[in-house]
Formats: sequence, C-alpha cells, structure tokens
Amino acid sequence: MKRLLVTGLVLMFATAFAFAGGAGEEPGPSDDGVTTIRIVGKDFSPSEEWNIQHIRQIESGFAEYSGEQIEIELVQVPEGAYAEKLNLMLLGGDIPDLIYFQGGDEVIANQGLLVDLLPYVNASSVMQDVLMEFNMQRLENYPYLLWIAPPRGRTAVVREDWFEEAGGEVPETIDDYYELFAAIKANHPDTFVMTDTGNTARMDYTFDHAFGLTATWVMEDGGYVYKKVSEGERDKLEFYQRLYAEGILDNEYVTTAWDTMEDKLYTGQVGLVYGTAGIVLDIYNDKLAENQGVNLVPLPPAQGVGQGYSVSSAKETRGWAISATSEHPDLVFELLEFMASDEGQFLDRYGLEGIHYTMDGDTVVFTEEKSNWWPRFHEVMSWDAPTPMLGPAGLTGWDFLLEYSVGDPDFPIPEELSPTWDALENLYKEYSYKIISGEYSISRFDDFVEEWYALGGDRVTEYANEVLR
Repeated sequence: MKRLLVTGLVLMFATAFAFAGGAGEEPGPSDDGVTTIRIVGKDFSPSEEWNIQHIRQIESGFAEYSGEQIEIELVQVPEGAYAEKLNLMLLGGDIPDLIYFQGGDEVIANQGLLVDLLPYVNASSVMQDVLMEFNMQRLENYPYLLWIAPPRGRTAVVREDWFEEAGGEVPETIDDYYELFAAIKANHPDTFVMTDTGNTARMDYTFDHAFGLTATWVMEDGGYVYKKVSEGERDKLEFYQRLYAEGILDNEYVTTAWDTMEDKLYTGQVGLVYGTAGIVLDIYNDKLAENQGVNLVPLPPAQGVGQGYSVSSAKETRGWAISATSEHPDLVFELLEFMASDEGQFLDRYGLEGIHYTMDGDTVVFTEEKSNWWPRFHEVMSWDAPTPMLGPAGLTGWDFLLEYSVGDPDFPIPEELSPTWDALENLYKEYSYKIISGEYSISRFDDFVEEWYALGGDRVTEYANEVLR
C-alpha cells in the first residue's frame, strides 16, 4: 500500500522534477530573485530562535559565497519519534528540498524520491577535500545520504574523581576494565557504574574488538559469520551478564533513552557513559563540570583479540538527502557544499556571535553558552579552525578515533532481505537482553544461534559470503 502511495506521489511531482546528475538546468528564482529552500532536520525546529538566527546568517554567508539569494524555510516535524514522523510527513506529500534522515531513509530512496548525490560529490572540489575515505565508500554503496562527520565512534568517559578514587590507571585489557568497574562499584555501592541507551551498542565500541568482533562479518571455520552469532559475541554477552549481576551495568539500561543517560551522568547516578567522540564529549564534560564540579576522563577501546573501533563502509545511517521533487537540486547541493567550506564551518561550528562566542580581534572567544551549541549541518574533521573547537575530552576522543579506527567491509542489506534482517535483529535484541539480565543462562546463546539461522540467517549469511569473497 505504501509503495502505491509513494509511486503516486512521484507521478504527481514528476512535472516539477528536473535533475540530470548535477548538470541539470534549474528553474529560475522567484520574481524578487530569491529562491526558497525548505529544510527539515531533527532538532532544527523553526520555533527555536537560535535556529532562525542561524539560518539568517547562513543566507547572508551563502549569498557572499555563491552570489545566489536564498531564503531558508525550516519545516516542523510533528512531535514523536523523528524517523517515524518524518516518513509520515513525506508519504503524506510534504517533501522539503533538503531532508535530514536518522533512519527510515531506505523506504523513501527505494521509491525514487531521493537524488543520487554521487555525481554532485564527484564534481565538487570542496567535497573531495572534506570527505574521508569511509564517507566515499558509504556514498558509493548508497548514494542518497551525505553525512560529513568523524566516524561515529563511542568513547568511554568516566568521572575524573571516581577514576582517581579507583586508582587512576587507564585500563588496557578487558580484565583491566573489569577491575576499574569493580573498584568504582566498591567506592559507590549504592550507584551503578555505567549505563547505555536501550541496548549495548554504545559500550560495544569499547569491547567488540577485544572479544574478536572486529567487523560486522567475521571469519569462523573458513567462512564469514555475522558477528552477533559468533563465539566472540557469546563471550562478550557473558561478560556483560556479569556486569549486570554485580550492579556495575545499570539494570535499567534497556529502558534508558539518550537524554536520561546524560541526566544520570550529570546527577551522579552513574559515573561512566559512552559518548560520541568530538563535540558531544565536550558537552558532556562541560555539563558535568557545571553540575558536579568535575571533568571527564576518556578511555581507549579495550585490548584483547583486537583493539579498535569498526568503521562500516555499508552506508550512512544518518545524513542529508536532496528530494527528487525539488525544483532546485543543484542549488540545494551548493548549500550543502557551502556548509562544508571554511566559511560555512565557521558559522555552523561556532554558533551565533554575541551568544556562543565573541570576537577579540581575529580571535574567537567562547562564552558560557558554547556548550549549548552544536553544528546543524556538518562537522568537518579536517577543518583548520582559527580557534580550536574542542576541549580536552572531545579532542582525546577524536585522537582515539584516528588511532584506533579500523575499516569494516560491510555492505547494505538488499531490499529483498530487509524484512528478514529486521526480524533477525529483533531476535538478537530479545535474546541479548534476557542473557545479560540473567533471565536466560549463557547456554541459551546456542538456542539463539539456532533460531537465528532458521529464521533466515542462513540466507543472509550465504549472501554475505557471496559479497565478501
């Protein structure tokens, strides 16, 4: 039914659609010479005054950069889960020019409603300079989402005072991490040491490689096996089960959302979380310092069978897309290009002058509001900021990413296998939580593996071995 509805939308908008891989002839601007570009983004609401001020400064900067006059219109997404509400809006016929996806994009891309961005990127000197190798690999696999940011690795960060109380030794191995956790728990018996957000995806960044889970598909018995049904996953879940049983891992982690996780850190309910390396770690650090008077200490990934953070080449899991129904796709891409340039990065990374920073000659001086600003478009890792953007926590997180990131030759799951894959992931979520929480013994992992293959894992594994050989 959805396919019929969206196909109808494509036909309805076909008369307005003019795109030829970045070389199309664009309709002219409105009578006053100003082209309106409609943008929808998560937490980019038109009701927030900072967002309105930001788009006004972007409009001015873009005019100087390109000579084109644009007016940016921010589109409000109904309250609720962003990915779900966004797709309902798009399927209902309201399709902005520039769309930020955080899941749910494949449904829209499969209907031909998103522009192939690869020709644009290949023709852009700016994008060639700022995109990293893994960005390009993802774009080649799935050319509909553009996301310019460091690899999305999660770094373990611990309260400095709790860390020092526990001996102050940076952990290296899995055993070292356990000893640190146990010492913190002994010093703070009435609190949990750490938490996660609904699953263990954040903490997996620290521990996966140590348990041999060095890629999405790992070698076992001469063939590729999905990491979540491997022996390494069994060992990791047994480790997590121990952390849960000893009150180290928050027993409410499965119902904890990202904002609740942050609140637990700021209010002393936990002393360790796993945050996105870069500016997010600085935000965590600044808010913890404001609430608890202490800073955070970033910790490297655990060492064992391997050590590192996997960087998948399959596809971007979030990012910007251009609507195939847009009358101005070239201009919309030029806006994305501007936001990746030095001029655009200055606006997007520093925020609003007089609120998030002031100028002392040529020097940017941050205000106390700096920790409340985040870039709405891109976070170019190679940008040579005139005043350093990151504090010690964020910078150390980035250094860890540069040192420990390891390529993961993953691939997008094809459309015909997507329903099977979703069912397999749901099966893993069920079993992993029940094992970690102690409802199931670790011996039930064998039952999970058997069910996983019977549910369609055999077909996905066969496909993986064809793609990866």
